[in-house]
Amino acid sequence: MLLIDTNILVRCSVGRALVHIERLRERGIELATTVKNVEELHGKLQQKFGLSSELANAKVMRIIEPMEVIGSDEYEHLRSLADGRLGQGGKSDWPALAAALALEAEIWSDDRDFFGVGVPIWSTDNVQFVIGEG
Repeated sequence: MLLIDTNILVRCSVGRALVHIERLRERGIELATTVKNVEELHGKLQQKFGLSSELANAKVMRIIEPMEVIGSDEYEHLRSLADGRLGQGGKSDWPALAAALALEAEIWSDDRDFFGVGVPIWSTDNVQFVIGEG
């Protein structure tokens, strides 16, 4: 399973990574994200792109459709462990790391805060290589 971070979800919202999502699914790779990542995406669509709540919600739903959304009840018990592995700048990313630990998943992110935290990290360059575009 590949857990997708907010920065990749935002790239999907502008079309840059959505094709990668489709190609990963074609290769049988299960995709997931956390409720917190979904909430962050919704907020960024409103703040950064000026979308209304309704338009942002519609866009979010289209982006996350091929993904399993992981609720905090599945990873909350790993909060301290995840928080301890992240540097000061990445503390807000604990839900993604905790979910990856709970699900034995890998993380797709271009955020450097995840590197060296004890789970495999895929950058967009790695994904492009896997799907045959790199």
